[in-house]
Amino acid sequence: MNATKQKILSKSLKLFNEFGVSNISLRDISEEAGISVGNLQYHLKKREDIIESLYFQIVEKIDRIYAIQNEDLLKSLLNISNEIIKILYEYRFFSLDFITITRNNQKIKNHYSELSKQRETAFLEVIKILIKNGIFRKELLKNEYQHFYKRTEVISNFWFSSILIQKKTLSKKSLEGYSLLVTQSIFPYLTDDAKKQYAAIFPKQLV
Repeated sequence: MNATKQKILSKSLKLFNEFGVSNISLRDISEEAGISVGNLQYHLKKREDIIESLYFQIVEKIDRIYAIQNEDLLKSLLNISNEIIKILYEYRFFSLDFITITRNNQKIKNHYSELSKQRETAFLEVIKILIKNGIFRKELLKNEYQHFYKRTEVISNFWFSSILIQKKTLSKKSLEGYSLLVTQSIFPYLTDDAKKQYAAIFPKQLV
């Protein structure tokens, strides 16, 4: 990717995060990037092209870390969750404008739909590994872990939006609440031995 296109995406990300997708035009982006609208459109013709490019950056970054390490399964799982949270905050405009973006961009909607299915399948495979290694307990309810994935997905997509319903701005402190919500949601599925590991990692969370 050439420097000008990267600059356009970087400035767009900044503006989208601060003001929302609907409030930012190509002219706003060109002024922030210090280039003409014509020069901007030479690299990315429409605002939707910019949004798509940023969306696929998110996907690529998450894909890079979406692999559990065999050495310390529980810690690896928790680390992945925390890294994903950081990426979602870095590109928080997407979560905040999730409905608007997927309604207006069929390419992103279709890709996300397929990606969600793929990640659900991958997640359930990881759960099998965790059960086999005595980290997660076996299911007590039908499709329990599939529903666990769906709940986590919903939280991921709408956590930042739920914060802004009650507050004026998002801050990095928001990540702490999200991280706590996700990590504690794992606890009920852990075996007794894994709960001891969890307690060693997060001693301050214990009552």
